[in-house]
Amino acid sequence: MGLKVELRARHSDNRGIYYSETKRAVIYLAMHETLEDIYKTINHEVYHHCFSEADEVDDMDEDQEERLIFCIQWAEESIA
Repeated sequence: MGLKVELRARHSDNRGIYYSETKRAVIYLAMHETLEDIYKTINHEVYHHCFSEADEVDDMDEDQEERLIFCIQWAEESIA
């Protein structure tokens, strides 16, 4: 089963969250300022899903996983 992405208009403390047990990502639109910002959050949650599916989350704690995703998402700008 693939990843399901759900968009919500209501406010939350989160920009997005991934639930590995149901393979579902919830994106809170009210926490974003631009469409590009929404795409970045969706990509962020997709990375969580990919790590979970590859059984890599057991090898990382939450901080390490978040840091890796940050580095992946900003790699192009860091290299340039």
